[in-house]
Amino acid sequence: METDRSEQQDDTSRFWREEREEGAVYHAYLKKVTYLSQARLEDENEKNREFSHLMWETHKVRVIRAGTLAKLVESLTNSRGEMDSSYVNIFLATYRTFATPRQVLDTLIERYKLLCSQIKEDKSELYETQHRSLKSVVFVWLDTYPEDFHDSPDYICLHVLDKFAREYAPGTDIGRKVKEKLAAFRQEDVELAAQQLKFSFSLTEGSSHPVDTDSTKSLALLEISCRKIAEQLTYKDANLFKKVIPHHCLGAVWSRRDKEGQSDAPSVQATIQQFNNVSLRVVATVLKTLELRTSQRAKVLQKWILIAQDLRELKNFSSLKAIITGLQSHPVYRLRKTWSALPKDTMVLFEELSEIFSVENNQINSRELLMKEATAKFPDLESQSRSLKRKNLQKRRSWIDNGIVQGTVPYLGTFLTDLTMIDTAFPDTIEDGLINFEKRRKEFEVLAQLRLLQSAASIYTMNEDDCFWRWFNSIRVYSDIESHELSCSIEPPSESSAKIKKKSASISGPPLRRRVSAGKLYACFACRSRFSEPNIASNKEGIQTPY
Repeated sequence: METDRSEQQDDTSRFWREEREEGAVYHAYLKKVTYLSQARLEDENEKNREFSHLMWETHKVRVIRAGTLAKLVESLTNSRGEMDSSYVNIFLATYRTFATPRQVLDTLIERYKLLCSQIKEDKSELYETQHRSLKSVVFVWLDTYPEDFHDSPDYICLHVLDKFAREYAPGTDIGRKVKEKLAAFRQEDVELAAQQLKFSFSLTEGSSHPVDTDSTKSLALLEISCRKIAEQLTYKDANLFKKVIPHHCLGAVWSRRDKEGQSDAPSVQATIQQFNNVSLRVVATVLKTLELRTSQRAKVLQKWILIAQDLRELKNFSSLKAIITGLQSHPVYRLRKTWSALPKDTMVLFEELSEIFSVENNQINSRELLMKEATAKFPDLESQSRSLKRKNLQKRRSWIDNGIVQGTVPYLGTFLTDLTMIDTAFPDTIEDGLINFEKRRKEFEVLAQLRLLQSAASIYTMNEDDCFWRWFNSIRVYSDIESHELSCSIEPPSESSAKIKKKSASISGPPLRRRVSAGKLYACFACRSRFSEPNIASNKEGIQTPY
């Protein structure tokens, strides 16, 4: 007996054979399926004594491995004609790597028309069920991925779907749904245009406003509470992460970001830009104001480390990573005299925070920590320092007593790297040019984790502080060359080299890690050839690898 491929493969199933047909390749599994309960068996005893002793039977489960677009669309419904929810989720999340929304829509409509003709010839219940299921797929698509239909100003896909609804599904909810989406999209476009106009006016007006001096900005950092800064960064990061469209992270989509005229991953680009904004401002606030005494500059370093700890408590791994990256950048890293002025506990804290993002064993530390704390109410803080241990225990008791629940913002770079590696390791097509859907299943596993974390990011309850962001955005950032020159002005190379020789093993200096250029702070995740060595070649977004 053959059952549908949506049944979960578990310990009761085993691979049997590969099956081929025109336009598709399937993996066939033999699955032990319980088909009667003990109570039902007793009821059936009188009706069918021959099989009354059986509790299970073996079914053949077919899982599509590869196929043409038409075959993949056909697989949206299972052998009983019902919508295969698991398969639909994978298909809709990943199809943009091998087809456009218009191509999928046209293929789906052609499949629907074919079923219409089959129903006319054969009033089969199977065909009727498939008919209804394809309509359900359209609803799921519209609700889950509305951006696929938001192709302004023409909205071609919506108009194609509207025509289909009028001709083949009159009086159904599809037509109503299309009209609702069209009205909503047009309203969004009007509001967006108004916001852009307002923003352009604000830039023009703001150009004549005096800008604070570098000295004032450096002092402002020390005057703002660490918690305030951490909460504002978390507010921004959480909002951006919730807006990330998971399929924008796919390797095949992400790798097109540098092509002229392409903007296939704007939601990811926004997150990366904010990451770079934080890292570059960490570098800028440490290096600006040459006349600062070493002790004062060390306080700026300490401030960012304490902000990083607050971000750790808020489970914001994005800005936490950005701050660590900025502090480990070469212009800051080389300031041995400044690092030596830090209190011992602060250096221990910095080492522990840095260790979270260690690149050893495929970043196993950050991965395990994220899995452990992704949906936890609050972080599980650990430390080798006795004083830090006491503080962490006090904070934990406070969180429990006050019922504190924190959201989670991951470091997106880990997921982008994983998806790029999958894209590189597995071919898009197999023999005969069939679309490799096994690859899409592997990609979906990563995308599903992203969606889960996006739900966790919704727990935060911070509010935006306009004053803070005016200050933050007013901080001037420096190019790589400018940062290096400022760093050398603060501690000339000869002096820095002498310090390194004397204190290379001292805890009073920064960790001996690979140096990261200040302007190259985010991973170049689209690198499709090698992942073992850092790439610091410049590109127009300033997206580079700190690995």
